[in-house]
Formats: sequence, structure tokens, C-alpha cells
Amino acid sequence: MRSKRPHAHGGRRIASVAATAALALTPAAPAAAVGSGPLPEVAALDPSTIDLADFTGLEQQIAPYLANLARLANSVNDDSTSNYGYITCNCWRTGQGPSDARVMENVLTLAYFYTADRPWNPYHRDAALRQRLEAALRFLLGTQNADGSFPQGGGDLHSRAATGFALELYAIMLELLDADGTLDPALVSGLTGAMRKATTWFLEDEEVWGPRGAQFANQVAGGLVGISRLLRRFDDAALRARFEQRLAHHERISQGEAGFFRDGTVAHRYSLEVEAEDLAGWADPATRATIDRMQTRYLDWAQYNLLYDKRLDGYFINTAADSRHRGWNYASELPIGSNNLWGAVIPQARAYSATQEEMDERRAAFAAAGWQTSVAPLITPTWAYLDPSVIRDVALREEYYPAAAERRAAIGTLRPYAGAPYTEHRADAATGQQFVFAKRPGYVVGMGFGKHVNTQYGFWDNQRFGLSYLYDPKLGVVVQGQNAPQIGAPRTRPVDAELSWGTGWTAADGVHFDAYDQPVPTFFRDGSPVDPATVGDLDPLEIRYTAAGSPVSKSVTLGDRLEVRVEAGSAPFFERVPLILEKGDTLQWIGGDPAAALEAGSRATAENVTGLVVNRDGRSVEIRWSGAGTATLWPSAFPVADGNRTLHILDLKATGRLAYDIRIVDDTCPGSDERATVFIGDQDTGVANPDDGAGCTVADLLRAGEQWESHAAFVAHATKTAETLARKRVLSRRDAARLVVAAARSDVGRDLVTAAPSQASVVAGQELAVRISGRSIAAVTVSGPCLTGAATASGAGEVKVAIRETMLPGRCRLTAGTVRDSGTTEIDGFEVEIVPDAQGVVFRDSFSSAAATSEAWSAVDGVWTVADGVYRQQDTSRTGWKSVVDDLKIGDGSVEAGMHFRTLATSTAFGGIQVRTAQPGDAYTQSGYMVYLRANGSVDVFRAGTGVIATGTGAAITGPTTLRVELRGAEIRAFVGTDPAPRVTVADPNPIIGPGYVQLVTGRAAVDFDNVRVSTPLP
Repeated sequence: MRSKRPHAHGGRRIASVAATAALALTPAAPAAAVGSGPLPEVAALDPSTIDLADFTGLEQQIAPYLANLARLANSVNDDSTSNYGYITCNCWRTGQGPSDARVMENVLTLAYFYTADRPWNPYHRDAALRQRLEAALRFLLGTQNADGSFPQGGGDLHSRAATGFALELYAIMLELLDADGTLDPALVSGLTGAMRKATTWFLEDEEVWGPRGAQFANQVAGGLVGISRLLRRFDDAALRARFEQRLAHHERISQGEAGFFRDGTVAHRYSLEVEAEDLAGWADPATRATIDRMQTRYLDWAQYNLLYDKRLDGYFINTAADSRHRGWNYASELPIGSNNLWGAVIPQARAYSATQEEMDERRAAFAAAGWQTSVAPLITPTWAYLDPSVIRDVALREEYYPAAAERRAAIGTLRPYAGAPYTEHRADAATGQQFVFAKRPGYVVGMGFGKHVNTQYGFWDNQRFGLSYLYDPKLGVVVQGQNAPQIGAPRTRPVDAELSWGTGWTAADGVHFDAYDQPVPTFFRDGSPVDPATVGDLDPLEIRYTAAGSPVSKSVTLGDRLEVRVEAGSAPFFERVPLILEKGDTLQWIGGDPAAALEAGSRATAENVTGLVVNRDGRSVEIRWSGAGTATLWPSAFPVADGNRTLHILDLKATGRLAYDIRIVDDTCPGSDERATVFIGDQDTGVANPDDGAGCTVADLLRAGEQWESHAAFVAHATKTAETLARKRVLSRRDAARLVVAAARSDVGRDLVTAAPSQASVVAGQELAVRISGRSIAAVTVSGPCLTGAATASGAGEVKVAIRETMLPGRCRLTAGTVRDSGTTEIDGFEVEIVPDAQGVVFRDSFSSAAATSEAWSAVDGVWTVADGVYRQQDTSRTGWKSVVDDLKIGDGSVEAGMHFRTLATSTAFGGIQVRTAQPGDAYTQSGYMVYLRANGSVDVFRAGTGVIATGTGAAITGPTTLRVELRGAEIRAFVGTDPAPRVTVADPNPIIGPGYVQLVTGRAAVDFDNVRVSTPLP
């Protein structure tokens, strides 16, 4: 533990560091004996003495580590004989104990700052830092087993991971200590011996090279990279020969034939952020060709799974195939290897990183802005998590970033983005999994099949099979199946928690999805079985599959259009298509009521429609189907593309059979009316309805279903359109004349209906009457994004609509679409103002509607569902599960929520409210305040970056209660139940002021939340 002795830090500079640094220039003093008593403290940094211009660009990333060094070093235990030298700061491998050697990996951080002779580093050869580093090294060496392995937590006494990463990190540390030469020579010699023993164990033990080791490629790679640095130190021919044998074995068993590195199976983040990073530091020239070959194969695989989005200049990730990282579906940049070093070796790697020009600009801005702007916000709490791999990267002293032109050229080599059509079939023998990637003129698609591979924990079994993504080089990813954004199989979770692209059905044990239930594919061409590897680039490949135990069979044909057929006998099922939409996309149903509004961000259900069109800047995604009884489009709260896109779910309900196809086209008229003859309203004109050659049918160009200023305007338009089509010989002169006559006889454009709200403003959760007047009205539908749903009535009169309870204050545009007796339509729009109620409530949710909650909240983590009129978080495995109110920020005011503890995993479990949160989804340690209640009746106020700043106690909670948090500037008060007195009141001396997001939070508790109310500033 940290010494509790009082000490004096220097004034303008850390005086103790400055003084002791001079002493450290002399030969190293004898090291203190193990457990010999308190160690001198390392003085805290005075940021005013640091000039960011002294950091190289590569070094800038460790400026927050410099600020945290004293905290790290002073956490070295100096008051316990058994754990003397153990790093206790809980800033790496958090929650582990002294039996976990991985906790000690930050000895590299201590060694780096001790040895770094840089103008920004006042800790260079600091005596206090040296003593604490030596104590930590002795403890580390004491954790090594007699066989050379190191232990990890959880009973893993001879750990492949702990030993592998020790070899990688401490090989670099030995190089730093050798170059410096002032540390206790006996310790350096002991560390060298320890690494030799670790090398021998790592190259020989079954734990590394047996079946379990084959499942964790990144851990084996880390150890091999470390040995590649140590070989020249050992100068042992036999050891080198064994190393080369094991490297060949690693290449053979740790990389699938498909190209991915096996971490159980596909694990994009481990491959990109661990394996590829490790291998970039390879230091043995004699075996470098093997590593380059492996990485080249991996990048060949990656181009089908990391999909470039030109509009965002970022990458969508084939997350459906990922077995170990829930929800990692997009990254703005993907540097390949430590410091992007693979870009210097493999041109394709340059496609994914920032450019040299961008890096120069960022680094210049970082230096110019100064410490308080560039570094201070990163120090706590975000950078309290000190990852020694960052120190490793800086210690490598090499980096590579391509010029902008080089990056553009590399992007141009990616086959999904710029290449010709292809059909790629990839199989992995070890897992039995198969993948199909195909490009056709109208789309790019990815698919996966096989059995789940349980790599470590059951809840990491996230892969989803079948259809994975649909991509377009101009639009980016337009359909993206997610893996498992919530823990558990579909049948153990709410149906709307499953966000894969696939077919769902209900069995006795709940809802199943073929994407989860391990479909096995067979391949056909022209109805005959075929080896997919022999299929030509443009051949229509049919893939048939049935999930285990499923009543549903499926066929996907990769032709000019992506064609999907689902057969289920007489059973009901639904098809789920997760669409990635962009703000500004226009949507419309194909068929059905042309007056029905369809807007991104709102829930819409339609009967008897035959398709959906999404248009983005003139390019359209068309989904057309037959066999669906009901189509529903609803927005998911699951985050996509850093908030730049939204995930919308298209559900198609069917019984027995469903067929649909998807294509992406440049189309002047998206969602064309493809009926054989032209209709005006419900009247069939009998005139043929051909395409004009540019994607528009005659009916599209006539635009009879749109709202017109007047009947005369429509007739004039119809006359001009008919003449143009006749001149282009799309229509005959006779048919053109028939269209004009039909237009003149119709009532299109006649202003026959008036729609007006009964009041100009309304409170969320209340009803609103809309008065409809006019003649010949057959039906009217009032819709809008702020309504609980569209309301339909027959004839004129009043239509009552309900404002969604969860709507925030602001203006809302409603639409009244009427269908007259003649079949023609008219659309009237008007606005209403959503206002706070008399008590100043700006947001409320009683959780009576799962749809309304899904539109108003984003469940960041945990298992959140609307059930029995409450918002239930069911996962008790961890602390900090949270859900945030979308688009709502408050500074002063009040937040209250009903709470009922259902399950408590520990005596300290809690439920609470997080306020003034800087970014939606921030953990309570990152920003804002968390006020939380325990079942024993205590209430704590936790301030991000500080910890608990106030605690109040009261009667134990035995049933449903209410927690209310009031905010007035620096003052925070918390009330429990009906007690009029606050349970805790605190005035923060360094308050977090200003508006922030509101989140519900749980800590190892299953909690039912109810009746959430957020109010404006208190009087």
C-alpha cells in the first residue's frame, strides 16, 4: 500500500525529483532489502514546468501517463512483508490481486520513465522512482513459478497469457535498463534469467501449444514477439531452433485458412488491436518473412470485413462474425499494428489509418493548445487505466503513417470498394465455419455459417450466422447484422434485443433466430449442387440452409439482386433486416396507402405493402417482398457509427412463405410504381405503364399520388408529361391523350379537406384532437414522429391522437393524409408545440410502452427490458450498467425514478441516477455525478474523478421506493421515498456545472425502474 507518511512536494517544479535526479547520476546505490520499510514517495508532477513542444508526436500519447506516474509509483506496496513491491493502484487489470502477475506489467511504465532521458521527463533517474521500481521488480520476480511461467488470476497458476505478455513487455524493459545502466545489476541479471526460464517454458509447455493455446492466437503471438527480441541476448542455437519450429507451428494452427487469426474463431478486435499490434514489433530478421506472410493473409481477409464508408471516411466492421466483442460495428480509423507499422510493409494496411498530414495537424494542435487543454482532460478518470502496451509502442520509437495520396491509393485496392465482381468462399477447418463474400453490380454481401465456438466465457459466444451485411461502395453499409448486443441467446432475452439479420420464430422455450442456431449451408448453381470455390465471379450462387432444430428453411441467391426465400410450412415467422440509415434519408413504402407517412426515427407499421425504399442523394436501396402480412420499421437505440448513423429494424411478419429481394440502384424514381397500367387514384386508366429508360415508369412521372396546389396544376403537369412521353415514344399519341382526359376527370389537386389541431400546444402523454373537415372523405390518417402511433378514422370529424409520453419539448409536425371516395389523396401538414407541464417536467416515462421507451432511451450495457410496466435491468454480474435518455441534457433541476430491488448480487449492490454526464454512455467514473441507493438505505454521491463526496443513511429499503435527485449549482440533494427531508446534501467545492445527460445506473443489482421524471430548474 501507499505510505501514509506526510511529505513535502516541491514548489514550482517537483523539487524532490530535481534534487534526486542529480544523485542518480552516480552509480546505483545498494538496493533496499525486501520488506525493509517505507519507500520514499515519488513527487507529483508540476504541469507548469512541462512544454508539450518537447514531446515527439509519438511521445504525446504518454503525457497523461507522465501526470499519473507518481500515483502509479507511490502505489507500490511498502508496508506489507508478504506483498512488498506489489502495485496496488488498480490502474491495470483492475479487480485482480497479488496472485495475478499481469497486474505487475506496469513495471515497464516505471522503467520507461526512469530511463527516458527526455527534456519533458523530470523523473529520469529519480532515486525515489528507482527504489520503487526495484521493489516492484523484486515482487514480480517472486511471482514466477519454478518452471518459468507466471500466474494469472482466477486460479490460472501457469498462465499462457501472463507469461506471453511478460516476455513481450519485459524484453523491451531489459533493453531500456541495459541502455541506462544505473539500476541494481543483480536485478537486471535476475530479470534476464527470469526471461530465459519463461522462454523455455513458453516454447515447450502444453498450455501454450496444446488445444487451449491454439484458441488464443494473440497470447501466443505476444510471447513469440518477446522471444524474437530476446534471442540475440541469449545467443543459444538450440533455443533458436526450437523457436523457429514453434513459429512455424503458430503459423499453421493460429491462422485459419480463411485468413483470420484464431481467437477461438473470428475476433476482429483481438486480431487488430492485439495480434497485429504485437507482430508489428517483431525483432528477429531471420524469421521476419513468416510474420509478413501471416499479416498479408490477415489483411486479405480483413478487406471483406472492414468496409470503407466514403461518406464517413471510416470503416464498418462485420460485427456479426465476431465472437468476442459485442457491438463493435464501426471505427473511424483502424491503425494496423503498433504505431501503424504494418503500413510500412504492406500497402493495403495504409487504407485504414490516419494520414501523415492528419497526424501532423493533430500533433501540432496538441502541442500548441498546452497542458490544460490537451492533457488535463485525459488524466482522470479516462487515463486512470494505464495500459503498458502504450508504453511499449512509444519505446519502439518507430511509426508509419501514409501520405493522403498513398491512403487513397490503398483504399482503391480494396475489392469490396473498388474491385470487379467476385465470389469468395472461405472455410476454416478447425472450427468448421464457412464464409461467403460476394460482389455484384447491385450490391456487396457477406455471410457466415457454422458452429459457435466458446472461447472463454459463455456470454462471449456472440457470433451470428447467415446473412451478415449488405454494402454499396457509394452508400457504405446499408444492412448490418449485429452479433449480440445483450448477453444471452435470443430465447432468453426480449425479442427486440436480437439485432441480427435473420429469421425468427417462436418455440416452446422462447423466440429463436436462425442467425444464432448454427445454420449449415449447401451450395447450388442452376439447381445443382456445386463447390462454391468453383463459382464464377458473376454466376448466380444459391445458398440453402436450415438452422439446428428449425422449422424454417432458407435460400439466398446471389444474382443481379440479392434474393431471399423463406419456407416454414404453415408456421408463422418473421424476417428481421437491420438497416443502417443516415440523417436525411427518405423512406417510402411500395404499395399500400400513398398518404401514409414514413419517417426515419419513428415507428411505422403497414399492412399489404410490397416493399420499402431508402433513398440517399438519388441512390436507392430497394427491398421488395411478397408473402408478408405486416411490415414494421422501428428505430433501435443501439449505437452505430459513433452516432452518425442509426440502426432501424425492418420486421416482415409472414406465415408459411416469404420472398424478398434487395438491390441498390441509381434511380431517378425510387420505389417505382411497377403495375402494368397507370392508375389515377383508384381508377385504372388502361394506359400501359412502361419504364422511360431512366428508372421511372409512366405512373411515377405522372405523380398522381402527390399533393398538388390545384387541380389545374395537376392537369397541366399531366398534359406536359404525356406530350413528352409521346414525343420520346414511350407512349403512343392515343395513350397520351387518354391520360390527359383521365387526369382532367380526376379530383387530384382539388383542395377538399382541412385539418387543424384543437390546440396549439400540448403536454407529452396527453391526447390531442385533430379536426378534419371537407367532402367526399373516405378515410383519414393522422401521423407524426411525436405520436404513440398513427390514428385512422372514417369520414370527416375529429381524430384523437396521443402524444408520446417520452417526447421532449419542441415543435412537432403532424400530417393528415386523406383518401377521398374517388380514391385520390390529399395531405395536410400542421405543427403542434410540445411543452413542459405545470410542474416543469420536461421528460417522463412510466414504461407503459416498450416502443416509446426504445425510441427515448439507449441501453448502453446490461440487459434492459420494458416488462410489467417497469424498465428492468436484469444483469447482476457487474457494476455500472447504464441506460441514457436520448437527446436530453439538464444542468439544474430534478430527476426522480421509482426503484425496486429484485436481485442483489452483493451487500453493496445499488441502483442510481447519473446526472450532468458529459457524453451519453459515459461511465460514472468518466463524467458527472452518480447518486445511488443501496438496499440498506444508504445514499452515496459519487463525483467522476474524485469518488464518493457524501454519504447519507436511513431506513433499509424493503419494497418499491423513489429516489429523487435535486441539483442547484454546486449543491446536490437526494431524497428517498416520501421522506420530506433529504437523505444526503452536499455542496461540491469543485462542482461539475452545466447541462449533461441523464442515465439510470445499476451496480451488481437487478432493479426495476418506474415513473422517471426530469424537471426544469428548481425555483
